[in-house]
Amino acid sequence: MADDLVFLSDLQAGHSSSTVEVHLLRSWDARTLRRGGERMSVEMLLLDSQATMMRLL
Repeated sequence: MADDLVFLSDLQAGHSSSTVEVHLLRSWDARTLRRGGERMSVEMLLLDSQATMMRLL
């Protein structure tokens, strides 16, 4: 399994079947007040074992 490690810096845009092991450093959940708290978006800050950080919107 160690040979199959993929890091955030290795990822490219598009579809992939790769699995990346990361730590979730922070997550934000934006909700609307007008629609009963309906979720508008989720943002996450990820960190891999090479200290590469990625913000997902």
